[in-house]
Amino acid sequence: MQKLIIILSVLLLGLFCPAKGQTNYETQMKLALEEFSEAQQFEQLDSVAMHFDEIAVKHPDNWLPLYYSMLSKTLQAFEMNKKQAIEVSNEMEKDYDLLLTLDPDMSEALTLRGFFRTIKLDKDPQTYGMVLPSAIIYDYNEAILLNPENPRALYMLAYFNIRSAPFYGKDPKQYCPMLNEAKQLYSKESKVLEPTWGEEHLDEIIKTECTE
Repeated sequence: MQKLIIILSVLLLGLFCPAKGQTNYETQMKLALEEFSEAQQFEQLDSVAMHFDEIAVKHPDNWLPLYYSMLSKTLQAFEMNKKQAIEVSNEMEKDYDLLLTLDPDMSEALTLRGFFRTIKLDKDPQTYGMVLPSAIIYDYNEAILLNPENPRALYMLAYFNIRSAPFYGKDPKQYCPMLNEAKQLYSKESKVLEPTWGEEHLDEIIKTECTE
């Protein structure tokens, strides 16, 4: 539950009211994003994902509905039991293949893949601890390479490294400059429908990991 509050609170999407001349697609997406940001229980993410899936059926050439459906399911999976969560992660791999056919923003897509692959690592570190970290780090690094202005890729990489630091005898604070850089990148964003999530969670990490 705590993860939902932290992660869902990061969506600073705004502008949910239909504007004059706004398309039906834009209106439906903003309504679905509002539902997403207002979800208080992980169970509510089922209906949120279904809403995005419905939009995806009506607008099959747009990558954003599938992206947000995958994000919703990823967040929900972290509160599932190990078996269910790993099944969701496996399904996300299939959905990712579909997402690629829609010509997504690859920096955002890779960041999402790094995120949903973390499910397996979180639920079964004994099985996946030796094989997945390098793949997750690769996704985040590639996302940064494709778009150095993507704050989500940078902060997710820093957060992953912070969580991993104790296992490698490293000081988590060495990744604080990356978090501060990501914070600066967030201040430059002015998107509406495209991903903008992460800033409030980033602030929480900075508060807990980077202050004396």
